[in-house]
Amino acid sequence: MRTSLRRIGVTVAAAAASISLLASCSADTTASAPDAAGDKVTLVYAFDGLFTKPFGEIAGSVKERTGLTVDLQLAGNSYEDSLARLQNDRTAGTPPDITMIGLNQVRMLVEAGAAVPLGQFTSGDREFDLRQYSDEMLDLTTVGGKLYGMPNAVSMLVMYYNADLFTAAGLDPGKPPRTWDEVKTAARAIVDSHTAKYGHWSDFESVWSFENFLRSNGGSMMNDAETAVTFNKDPGVKVLEFWRGMVEAGLMPAYGTDDGREAFFRGDVAMAIDSSAQVANYERTSGFDLRTAELPIPTSGDRQAPGGGNALVITATAPERQKLAWKALKAFVGPAGSTTTTKATGYLPVNHYAAESDEYLAKFLKSSPTRTAALKQSTDLVRWFSWPGKRGPEIAKELQNGIYRAVTGEKSPQDALNEAADAAKGLLS
Repeated sequence: MRTSLRRIGVTVAAAAASISLLASCSADTTASAPDAAGDKVTLVYAFDGLFTKPFGEIAGSVKERTGLTVDLQLAGNSYEDSLARLQNDRTAGTPPDITMIGLNQVRMLVEAGAAVPLGQFTSGDREFDLRQYSDEMLDLTTVGGKLYGMPNAVSMLVMYYNADLFTAAGLDPGKPPRTWDEVKTAARAIVDSHTAKYGHWSDFESVWSFENFLRSNGGSMMNDAETAVTFNKDPGVKVLEFWRGMVEAGLMPAYGTDDGREAFFRGDVAMAIDSSAQVANYERTSGFDLRTAELPIPTSGDRQAPGGGNALVITATAPERQKLAWKALKAFVGPAGSTTTTKATGYLPVNHYAAESDEYLAKFLKSSPTRTAALKQSTDLVRWFSWPGKRGPEIAKELQNGIYRAVTGEKSPQDALNEAADAAKGLLS
């Protein structure tokens, strides 16, 4: 896993540089933007395995219905890759018309002047109904009271579990753990009965995962005024103490994302806390009775679920291209587009009309019980925290490394988070 963290660190450093350059781009990019082609829109995206197929289908329908060609351009397999591509193209004076970015990156693009507010397009568009999106969904891409992107694919942290192992260990698979204490009790029963090598695994390599646990434990990344870093306070320390305690007790492996998933698929782990975006992958790969449950929370906690995933943002600079971009973008997040993306992945349907309509997703969702947990949690959806300024990716790297050191026992949870918090303060100053 350490190799994986180093690789991520390099990507994050590149992203930070890209964001810095984005902010320094002058208005000259607008002047040098190409004239509207009239029949083609470029959309830069990430994650080949998740989005290439559904995006291709949506682009095909757009072409058939409107004659507009959506030129899909894969940037890589991270949102940082999308940011780097956006920077390079803006520097060259040929920004993509639409860019997929992480939901926690919308604010950075707005502050860098690289995102176009959508109110001018949603207002008066008879083909687009903003009421088909919940306030919680729209809040994920709203900055300063303005909508700067449309949520395209939203994920939540859920618990996947192997019902066969639960039964073998004498546990009721119909009553999965709902709290951290219950997770520990179930994991102990599984390990002590030699049903599986480990009872539980959490994707602690993900800072987003940490934030889910933190927020549900009453904590925060910063205070409301954004004048102080707070993830190193008691709620955050308790998260790492829980994970480290599970590792020390032999109930959880200190595996990174890929190794943790593989351990679950082969039956070495009975419970896995992971993104709901992976549900299709879990369904394909698990050769057992796979079930899902809502994210376990502390006994006295209140579930707060930061929405992961991405948004589609108009990044064209010429007004003519922005209009074309909107024409394509709304098809990707409309009822049909949302249906295509949801079915192909494990992401929540961003369009609630699609989710509730038999014409689109209602029947599919009713026949897919593994997606129920995330849907139930949708009322707990909150904004994925976005660091002020342009050093967010670097701060995330420092925190990620701190979490690793604590879970693997290199540092105490308090010391590891204090060091990460000090680094964050330096990067924010």
